[in-house]
Formats: sequence, structure tokens, C-alpha cells
Amino acid sequence: MTDRCPENSLDVCPLSWSDQRRNLVLFASCTGMQYLAAPVLYVGITQASLCDRLEADARTSNLPATLFFAMTAVPAIIAWVSPKVASLKRNLMLCYATSAAMLATLAVTLLLPLPNSVKLAMVILQGGVSGAVMPAAIAFLWEVIGRGSAESKRGLALSLAFGLGPILAVVGSFAQTALLGGTLFGWKFSGAAYPWNFVVLFGAGAPVMAVAAYLSRLFVVLPVECELEREPLSAVLPLLIGVPMMFGSVALLHFASVQSNELFRFVGYGAASVAAVAIVYYFRSLLSQRVLLLATVVTILVYAVNGSPSNMNLYSQSALGDSPEKYAGLQNMLRFGFKAVAGGFLGWMLTRTNPRAGILATATICLASQLWAMLVTGPWYLAAFVIFGAGELIGVYSPNYMVSASKTNDLRRTMAFATMLMVPAAPAGYLYGAIVDFVKSHKLTALGLTPESLGFRASFLASSIFVLCGIIVAVSLLPKKPKPE
Repeated sequence: MTDRCPENSLDVCPLSWSDQRRNLVLFASCTGMQYLAAPVLYVGITQASLCDRLEADARTSNLPATLFFAMTAVPAIIAWVSPKVASLKRNLMLCYATSAAMLATLAVTLLLPLPNSVKLAMVILQGGVSGAVMPAAIAFLWEVIGRGSAESKRGLALSLAFGLGPILAVVGSFAQTALLGGTLFGWKFSGAAYPWNFVVLFGAGAPVMAVAAYLSRLFVVLPVECELEREPLSAVLPLLIGVPMMFGSVALLHFASVQSNELFRFVGYGAASVAAVAIVYYFRSLLSQRVLLLATVVTILVYAVNGSPSNMNLYSQSALGDSPEKYAGLQNMLRFGFKAVAGGFLGWMLTRTNPRAGILATATICLASQLWAMLVTGPWYLAAFVIFGAGELIGVYSPNYMVSASKTNDLRRTMAFATMLMVPAAPAGYLYGAIVDFVKSHKLTALGLTPESLGFRASFLASSIFVLCGIIVAVSLLPKKPKPE
């Protein structure tokens, strides 16, 4: 066993190499289980297709993804409720177990003779539950390798987890295509009958998450001499106000659009403003550090692209000439297949460059995916999902940057904060859906495009602008190698 590292250094790990290797393999294995269930855990394409089958409009079809991002504030509350290192493995196991239970519940609901409105509500709820527990699980995984492996070994872990892991997502996406139907590299699948196609798809995710729950018990985490105590209620009051207000703002803005009620819209924007102020105030100790503040701005801007896959799938009708449901499996397969290639390369690149390079590389790829979706139709439109899959790894390299800039004692709070950065990006998905509905309802046309095509392309342009702004901030202001302040 190596000498114990200084309290705020992540350069050396007190664990033996065999224990570190065990943690790295378990990290990759848990990540692999998440990827295997990616067709249902990566809330967006599959849920949008199911909502479309349940006769929802574009805004409602974007709600599962929107709620997913809105609920990613919950890990911060979990970090407050259970701050001790001794509870780390238990918390990780509970997150995976909760996800398994939700997937099983949704599968059963789809089988029951219930109104479409009830089934839609359950699809949206699954998006919200996934947004609460899966980012929390990811935050706990990051804390495990932050405490249980040396910084110099982290590139190996990322290459293993995000190089091999997406291959399992390809397997899951192949199964999705077989269940939902569609054409895959010349093979035509008729798919299973509805609702059994979606029942099996969501139901199969439950045992996969159960395996991840079991694996999470096997990590090696050294006890600490002095455990952090839970902060008093008064200290986290801003957080306890901000999280429900953020959730409420999403609901109010949706009701405002559905019922054309300007009062709901006004109150929704007010709730979002209160939530933003409260959450920023709670994390003021982190945001007072210049590097973490700049990384926060960059991450929020680039994360706005995560609201785009639902629209990218819904655009299939115009771009490819068939229903979104028929292309969901192929799109996920392309998305995760190239992520495997990019994940291995970017992990190797990290061992030879610096943390900022990972952010810039993935953000640039995200931008390319939106430009491609905006400009290309026909079979080559599917390449947008290939490109987007690699760009999604911004969700790996932004947290890695923040881990490098964080003190060891602040790891859990920093990672909870990092997962929350999807919250301010959450309205982007709803914005993209609203852009499409606005253009279609007003029958706007330009450049010979139909209102539907113009609306989707306008939403991709909006996403591109967000990402480009993030790249500019990163290049001009972020240091290449951040250090804890």
C-alpha cells in the first residue's frame, strides 16, 4: 500500500494497485450496465417514440427528457442527507435499485388497460426518476474513483469504461430495433406488436440495473478518520427551496403552453428565477472559485445540446420518410457504436494532453452533430447520431475537469454540483420542442422547406448557438490544467 496522500491531493492514492485495479474494473462494469440499458436510461429518443405512439405532441414528447434534466438537482439533496464516506456504496446500490424498480413499474403500466394520459404520465415519471437517481449514481461512481484511484490512472478507467461500455449500448440498441421494428444495415425487422415491444424493452432494463446494484457493493473504499457531518437544515434551506421550484417551473411552463395561459407562463419563469438564485447561493463556496465558475458556464452551455436527441428522432419523419419509432433503435446503435470508438480515443488522449482538451474535443463534436442534422437529409442524416454519440462524452470530460479542480474533501459536493449542471440546461429540450410547434402552428416557411422541416432545423440552430458559446468561453478562459484553489 502506498503512503497516504495529502488530504487535498488527488495525485496519489492510498490503496494498493490491486485494489485500485478492482475499483477501475468495477467502475467500468457499472458503467457498462448503464450502457446496456441505455435505450431506456438515456432519456430522449425511446421515450419520444413511445410518447408519439401514445399520440402526444412534440412538446409533450420532449417532457421526459426535460424532466430528466430538471431532476438532476436531486443528487445535491442526497449528498446533504447522506454525506458520509461510509454510506457511499450503500447510496450507489440504492440508486441502481430504484432505477430497476421504476423500469419494471413502467413496463407493467404499459400492459394494463389504462388511458393513454396515464401511460404518458408514467413515461414522463420514468424520465424524472432516471434524472434523479442515475446522475446521483454517476456522481457516486466519480467519488469512488476520486478516492479509490490515482489521478494518473483515471485516463485508463475512462478509456475502459467509455470505450468498451458503449459496445454494450450497441447490443441494447440492436435489441431495441428488433423489438420496435425498422431496417438495420439492410436487415429488416418487423418488430413485436405494441405494447409488448415497449414492455419488453423497458422491462429488460430492470435486471440489468439489479446487476449494477450488486456490483456497487464490491468497491474498495477506505474509511476516513473524520467523517463529514450533515449540515444543519438552515444551511441547506436554499437548496431545499431551489430544487422544488425548478421542478415546479417545468410543470408550470408546460401547462402554460398546453392551455395558452400567460399567468402560468409568468409564474413558471418566476419559479425558475427563484430556483436559480437559491441553488447558486447554496453552492456559492464552489462558485467563488474562478476555475469552477468558468467550468460551470461552459458545461451549462454545452449541456444544452442534450435536449436535442428527442427532436433529432422526431425529425426522422421529414428527413428519412418514416416514423420516428422505426429509426429509434438504429439511431441509438449508431449513437453508442461510435461512442465506443471515441471513448477509447479520448481516454488515450487524456493521458497525453490535459483536462481542458477533453472538454474542447467533445464540445466541438457536439456542434458538428447539430450542424449536420440541420443541413443533411436522406440516409446520410443518420450520421448526425454517429457524431452526437461521441459528443455526448462531454458528460464525462466536464466532470473530470471539475474533479481535477476540486479538493478531496469537497468531492461529493462538487460532483453533486456537476450533475446539477444539467438542471439549467433542462429547459433547452422544451425550448427546442416549442420552436418546432411554433413554426408548425404558424405555418412558417423559408428556403423551400415545409413548416415542420423548418421548425426542426431552427431548433438545431438554437442548439448549435449554445454549444458554440461554450467553446468560445472554454478556449479563451479555462486553464488547461486546473488545480484546487
